[in-house]
Amino acid sequence: MFPIAWAIGSGEDEDTWKFFIWNLKCVLQQGKRGENGLCIISDRHKSIDKACRDLWPGVGRRYCTKHLSVNFKKAFPGPKMFQLFWLASGAYNDFTFKKAMDQIDKHKAGARVWLANLGDQDRWSKHKFNPSLKCDVNKTNFVESFNATLGIDRCRPVLTLLEGIISFQLKELTIAYSSVTLEHFSLMVKLS
Repeated sequence: MFPIAWAIGSGEDEDTWKFFIWNLKCVLQQGKRGENGLCIISDRHKSIDKACRDLWPGVGRRYCTKHLSVNFKKAFPGPKMFQLFWLASGAYNDFTFKKAMDQIDKHKAGARVWLANLGDQDRWSKHKFNPSLKCDVNKTNFVESFNATLGIDRCRPVLTLLEGIISFQLKELTIAYSSVTLEHFSLMVKLS
């Protein structure tokens, strides 16, 4: 899994998300990717759901369990509930999921209802993920990491932000390229 697009918008509203989803879909379809095997993972922002439903109903959709866990922990504090949430969301089969949910019922009344209100389990628990997507990821940690690397640039004007992103990406590419080149050269020397 890797990020394939990002945008700077005026805010997280319906129009901005529709603009982003529409353009993402158009670019991927031009590249003959269509919607088969693609999945959008994000927080549960209602505008994202609506944009996907209205403009790209066939694309896979998941909720970031990192975001869900923060909300779950606020509603049901304590390390045991936190552990059980991750057991339920990370379960690869019905048996493990059911055991986790039974434990959640025993520890906190209302927690199962909270999870049921998230909607379909295929949006947040691995045991129900669509196997045709060939991906079992249910977190968007890389997005949060990327946002963290922007640091103070996030508060600056758009052009300064873009310069910061380009500068960061070029540094990362330079480091990655130089390490691959050295490893490749080292392997060639060993083989000869």
